[in-house]
Parts: sequence; C-alpha cells; structure tokens
Amino acid sequence: DKTIACLKSLFSQKKQKFNIVIVDNNSTPQYKKSILKWFKKNKKKIFLVSKNKNNFFFKDRTCFYIKNKQNYGCGLGHNSGYKFCLDHKFNFIARIDNDMILPKKTIANLMQRMKNNKNILSISPKIMFYKKPNYIWWRGIEIGNKLKLQKNFASFNTTKGHLDSSKYKGLKNTDAIAGCASIMRSERLKLSGLSDPEFFYGEEDVELSYRIKKNKDSLKVDLNEKIFHDISSTVGTNWGKNVYYNYKYRLLLVK
Repeated sequence: DKTIACLKSLFSQKKQKFNIVIVDNNSTPQYKKSILKWFKKNKKKIFLVSKNKNNFFFKDRTCFYIKNKQNYGCGLGHNSGYKFCLDHKFNFIARIDNDMILPKKTIANLMQRMKNNKNILSISPKIMFYKKPNYIWWRGIEIGNKLKLQKNFASFNTTKGHLDSSKYKGLKNTDAIAGCASIMRSERLKLSGLSDPEFFYGEEDVELSYRIKKNKDSLKVDLNEKIFHDISSTVGTNWGKNVYYNYKYRLLLVK
C-alpha cells in the first residue's frame, strides 16, 4: 500500500519528465503481484528488467521493475537501480524510498535548483513526518569530531522531530544528503562509486555522501521543498534489531 501511494504521488508530479525504476529487494511474491496489478488497472506501462537484452523505450513516466535475487539491504540493494540508470545514461538519479509521498512539484523544483547551480552534486528536500505533517524529521545534518562521540547527526531529536517554522527556509549546506529522498548527478555517482555493500541497514547514505562530496557547497538541502515520510515503516520503532543496526553501522561508518 505504501509503495502504491508513493507511485501515485510520482505519477502526479508536474513540470518534469522522468522514468521510474522500482527496485524490489526480494520481497514476497504477493507484493510484486499487487503492484503489477495496480499498473494494469491504471493502464500504465511497466517493463520487467532481466539480464537478457531488453528493448526498452523511455517515454515520460515509463516504469521499470528490477527484482533482486535476495534482500541485499540498503547499501547493495539500491545498486541494481543505480546501475540501470547509469547504463541507460540518465543525467540525474533520484532515490525515493517507497514510504515517501511527494507534493506535485517536488522533483521539478529540486531539479531546477540543480540546473541553476552546477556546483550542487546532490540535493535533498526537507523531510516531514507523514503522520505529523507540520513536524520536521530531517533538515540536513552536521558531522563533527570525525563522527566520534556524536549521538545524533541532527541538532535536534529526530525521533520526535520539531515544529516547522518560517526560519527553516532556503538552500542550505549539509554534510550529507538524506538517501531516502535525494537527487544526484549521475556522472558524479559513477565517479564516486555506488553504495557500499557493507552497510546493510543505515548510514549508507552518509558514507556515499562522503564520496560524492567535492566541497562544502556540493551537498544541499532545499528547505523550501517538503517530502513526507512514514518513518521506520520497515523496522518499526523501539525494536531490538533497529537499535542493533543503528549502533553497528554507526561504528562501521566511524571505522
């Protein structure tokens, strides 16, 4: 249901042409069946990508479905999608996690920022809680002390977030983009390399940002643009594995 809601918001985007690549990280067959049923019902074109040579056409909003052989996690899981985009010479790659809802001009406005400023290598919007739409979950991160002794990358408690206000506007530098909602220049991603497979859950976007970043102006957060995130729908909250993963991959990131 969350994936379909995300797809609906993508198909509703205005003023920007793009294709959609769905990466299925080896979910159970019922989910693939439901999504393909939705495409058929709504008369939207989707290609199933295989290792065999496919003859695709890239009309606006054409979709491609990639099924990973197993659950590769956050790091390696996204790479099949990145590789597809690079192989087919996409100029920009947006990673949008499937529990996101986009306002109608999100992609167009973010793309306009990147087209107007070639120094921006990657950009993210301000991320709001889906269930508390006036509360900010993410608005850029600050990394200090070479990641050591740092409880949180944000300057506020991201579990609860905080109320949005007029002071959180404009284009700002960030030490890393939010992987769950970001746009990257393909040529820079190709140069820096894809996601690190060691990061199964969490922090893979911070590590990737470190390699993408060229200077302090390379990574931006556009606080004028919002996207809505159904937080932790994958693992839930206060879950033992969530705590385990957060500490494990923070330590790997420091290393």
